[in-house]
Amino acid sequence: METVLERTSDFIFLIFKYLLILLIVEIATIIGANIFGRYFLDISIYWAEEVTRYSFVWATFLGAACAYRQRGLVSMSVMVHKMSPQWRLKVGFMLDAAMGVFLLIGFVYGVRLTLAVINQQSASLEISMSIVYICIPLSCLCMLIFNLTQVISVLKSKQPLPIWGEDWT
Repeated sequence: METVLERTSDFIFLIFKYLLILLIVEIATIIGANIFGRYFLDISIYWAEEVTRYSFVWATFLGAACAYRQRGLVSMSVMVHKMSPQWRLKVGFMLDAAMGVFLLIGFVYGVRLTLAVINQQSASLEISMSIVYICIPLSCLCMLIFNLTQVISVLKSKQPLPIWGEDWT
């Protein structure tokens, strides 16, 4: 039986995956159009560099959230493989708790940063910089949901979650 938290986590992950695809296509299209314009038409899209930079920032934070959800972030699992299943569970739980605290701090300070730049405008697009910076608390909040889902899963199953692409057996 799937809980509301698991369904929410799955929905967020699905939305983030599609947003990542759109952002990557958008970045490639704008960069390609700007290159074509500069070298063949002798004109430049004045906002292209700024849009691609901000899109890349968004893609980085959304991609980090997706990687966290799939347990695909960089980790040092060599030591964990040598541990007994009980110790793996304890260490994994402590690491997930520490990550939850870190994400909560990132969320709080991301909100503070976003609110601090709400009246600041970007150079060429003239949009509020809070639109750019809001990806920090948004991704931290979603990673907190993923983190909570993983912790609850571990507590229910009494087994540590494997790292992406690995099998504990």
